[in-house]
Amino acid sequence: MSAKTITIEPVSRLEGHAKVNIQLNDSGDVEETYVQITELRGFEKFCVGRPVEEMPRITTSICGVCPWSLHLASAKACDAVFGVTPLLQVQN
Repeated sequence: MSAKTITIEPVSRLEGHAKVNIQLNDSGDVEETYVQITELRGFEKFCVGRPVEEMPRITTSICGVCPWSLHLASAKACDAVFGVTPLLQVQN
Protein backbone atom coordinates (compact mmCIF):
# COMPACT_ATOMS: atom_id res chain seq x y z
CA MET A 1 0.00 0.00 0.00
CA SER A 2 1.31 3.47 -0.77
CA ALA A 3 0.88 6.64 1.30
CA LYS A 4 -2.59 8.10 0.94
CA THR A 5 -4.61 11.13 2.04
CA ILE A 6 -8.30 10.86 2.94
CA THR A 7 -10.30 14.10 2.84
CA ILE A 8 -13.70 14.54 4.47
CA GLU A 9 -15.35 17.68 3.18
CA PRO A 10 -17.71 19.16 4.10
CA VAL A 11 -17.98 18.19 7.75
CA SER A 12 -21.69 18.61 8.30
CA ARG A 13 -22.11 18.34 12.08
CA LEU A 14 -20.42 21.64 12.91
CA GLU A 15 -21.41 25.27 12.65
CA GLY A 16 -19.62 26.74 9.63
CA HIS A 17 -17.41 25.09 7.03
CA ALA A 18 -14.89 22.41 7.97
CA LYS A 19 -12.61 19.83 6.38
CA VAL A 20 -10.66 16.86 7.76
CA ASN A 21 -7.47 15.55 6.12
CA ILE A 22 -6.13 12.17 7.26
CA GLN A 23 -2.68 11.16 6.02
CA LEU A 24 -1.93 7.46 6.02
CA ASN A 25 1.57 6.00 5.83
CA ASP A 26 2.67 3.15 3.56
CA SER A 27 1.26 0.60 6.04
CA GLY A 28 -2.17 2.27 6.06
CA ASP A 29 -1.78 3.62 9.60
CA VAL A 30 -2.75 7.20 10.45
CA GLU A 31 0.34 9.39 10.39
CA GLU A 32 -1.15 12.91 10.61
CA THR A 33 -4.64 14.34 10.96
CA TYR A 34 -5.67 17.92 10.34
CA VAL A 35 -9.00 19.64 10.99
CA GLN A 36 -9.56 22.94 9.22
CA ILE A 37 -12.42 25.22 10.21
CA THR A 38 -12.57 28.38 8.16
CA GLU A 39 -15.12 30.33 10.19
CA LEU A 40 -13.95 32.95 12.67
CA ARG A 41 -16.27 32.84 15.65
CA GLY A 42 -14.25 35.13 17.94
CA PHE A 43 -14.07 32.85 20.97
CA GLU A 44 -10.37 33.59 21.20
CA LYS A 45 -11.29 36.88 22.91
CA PHE A 46 -12.33 34.88 26.01
CA CYS A 47 -8.71 33.83 26.39
CA VAL A 48 -6.93 37.18 26.03
CA GLY A 49 -5.26 38.24 29.27
CA ARG A 50 -5.92 34.99 31.13
CA PRO A 51 -3.24 32.64 32.47
CA VAL A 52 -2.42 29.87 29.97
CA GLU A 53 -3.08 27.15 32.56
CA GLU A 54 -6.77 28.18 32.62
CA MET A 55 -7.25 27.43 28.91
CA PRO A 56 -8.01 23.68 29.14
CA ARG A 57 -10.91 24.49 31.50
CA ILE A 58 -12.22 27.50 29.56
CA THR A 59 -12.07 26.03 26.06
CA THR A 60 -14.33 23.10 26.95
CA SER A 61 -17.24 25.55 27.22
CA ILE A 62 -16.85 26.90 23.68
CA CYS A 63 -18.61 24.03 21.89
CA GLY A 64 -21.11 21.44 23.10
CA VAL A 65 -20.17 19.04 20.27
CA CYS A 66 -16.43 18.84 20.85
CA PRO A 67 -15.44 19.81 24.40
CA TRP A 68 -12.89 16.99 24.75
CA SER A 69 -11.03 17.78 21.55
CA LEU A 70 -10.86 21.46 22.56
CA HIS A 71 -9.65 20.45 26.02
CA LEU A 72 -6.91 18.20 24.62
CA ALA A 73 -5.78 20.77 22.05
CA SER A 74 -5.52 23.51 24.67
CA ALA A 75 -3.76 21.19 27.13
CA LYS A 76 -1.20 20.25 24.44
CA ALA A 77 -0.70 23.94 23.63
CA CYS A 78 -0.22 24.64 27.35
CA ASP A 79 2.42 21.87 27.51
CA ALA A 80 4.19 23.45 24.53
CA VAL A 81 4.19 26.89 26.17
CA PHE A 82 5.88 25.47 29.26
CA GLY A 83 8.19 23.21 27.20
CA VAL A 84 6.82 20.05 28.82
CA THR A 85 6.69 16.62 27.18
CA PRO A 86 4.21 14.43 29.10
CA LEU A 87 5.40 10.96 29.99
CA LEU A 88 3.86 8.05 28.09
CA GLN A 89 1.35 6.17 30.23
CA VAL A 90 1.66 2.39 29.91
CA GLN A 91 -1.45 0.29 30.52
CA ASN A 92 -0.90 -2.85 32.63
